[in-house]
Amino acid sequence: MHVVGKRSGFTLIEVMIVVAILGILAALAVPQYQTFTTRAKISEGLVLLGPVKLAVAEYYASHGALPSATNWLTLLRELGLNANTATGAASGSYVKRIWWNNTEKEIRIRYGFDPVDDKVLYLKAVFSASGQAIWTCYAPGKDGVPVRYLPSTCRA
Repeated sequence: MHVVGKRSGFTLIEVMIVVAILGILAALAVPQYQTFTTRAKISEGLVLLGPVKLAVAEYYASHGALPSATNWLTLLRELGLNANTATGAASGSYVKRIWWNNTEKEIRIRYGFDPVDDKVLYLKAVFSASGQAIWTCYAPGKDGVPVRYLPSTCRA
């Protein structure tokens, strides 16, 4: 009499269940990862605007007012910053242009990567009686970076 030994391994059903579970996890994780990487790229603009932020605060502290020019390239030069028609005061791997808007008293960042290509993020300045700049980050209506991609400091 020949006794067949017990086989070890996975059945087809068990393998299919594992594959289904992995598929569900991947479907949940990939969008979250894409949102995370987009937020990281958005933060590049907040780092690159540092010199503009400093130049605006120093100009206001020295002159008691903001520059009077209305052209954004002239404004950047008055603030003592390099000004380029393509990149403004700065650009980066994910940022197309950074510039100062005197009318609204805000630094503007235009991004250049999917899913936020040509979307903008603003950093508005309000000057206190003592001359200190208080900065508020926000994305404008239809042209702004979607809320889900904004850094936590820019979400209202």
